[in-house]
Amino acid sequence: MITKVLKTIEAYQMLSPDSAVVAGVSGGADSMALLHVLQSWRKDWPELKVTAAHVNHCLRGAEADRDEEHVRRYCQREGIPLEVLKIDVREEAAKRKLGLEACGRAVRYEFFRRLAGENGVIATAHTLSDLAETVLLHLTRGTGLKGLCGIPPVRENIVRPLIDCSRREIEDYCREHKIPYVTDSTNLEARYSRNKVRLQVLPALKEINPAFEEAVGRMAQSLREDDGCLCEEARELLGRAALEKDGWSCSVLSRGRKPVRIRAIRLLQGASRPEARHLEEIDRIILAGQGGVSVPGGLDFHANRGVLRTVPHKKRKIPQ
Repeated sequence: MITKVLKTIEAYQMLSPDSAVVAGVSGGADSMALLHVLQSWRKDWPELKVTAAHVNHCLRGAEADRDEEHVRRYCQREGIPLEVLKIDVREEAAKRKLGLEACGRAVRYEFFRRLAGENGVIATAHTLSDLAETVLLHLTRGTGLKGLCGIPPVRENIVRPLIDCSRREIEDYCREHKIPYVTDSTNLEARYSRNKVRLQVLPALKEINPAFEEAVGRMAQSLREDDGCLCEEARELLGRAALEKDGWSCSVLSRGRKPVRIRAIRLLQGASRPEARHLEEIDRIILAGQGGVSVPGGLDFHANRGVLRTVPHKKRKIPQ
């Protein structure tokens, strides 16, 4: 498995010998294996700085505290610096008006980014199995090319060194190296969508093709390359459409093909996370050269007299 992880790191240029890495560690097999791999490389890369980061979401009572204590003991034994955030995610979700899963993810990555700073790297323990599950979940909801790409190996300063390794390989690695890990009991409950895919759908698909996860990995890699080409076209389109003073020419944007226009909109989204319907509405005002769309969480898009502009959410009245 180590050879496979090294190839992944080299292929995507995830780390360098002097990287400062914040590793997200839940205490499960995947994250414990990731921490062990990173720490073992410090023998060859003595300048590599590894800090473990654990978030106790306070959602599973004594089991969540058990996980935190497990990570604390392991890091203390191995001499690995550890940062812990304990936060009541249920209470935080109510404040932010978010679902538990979305809030938990937001809290984790805010914590990781704070620890990593401007120059650090965040390493998460997403695996090939996670990628396959994500692709299948996207399929059930209806998805485009981006959704079929699954989990990217690298996004900004976030890297996934285990993305080419299956969960079985990682559990075998933990047994071989006697790495202790804990199991989240909720992972065994089929009432959750992802767990249903993991426990029922993937095993059925593996009966058809035992290498199903690897096949999904190859598909995702191929589609990421295709999507990369379309995104490059989108960047070029935005460059041609950019106006000297402010905004982008709707007539120039309109000459791009729709898949390219949609990606151009995504490149402009900033902190916003437009849903498919928002993207369609923004594309409509580009074609019309007039109108406005309010996107929750970040930017408003408006077109007036053939010029598309973005403004901070709620700071300007959007013409309808």
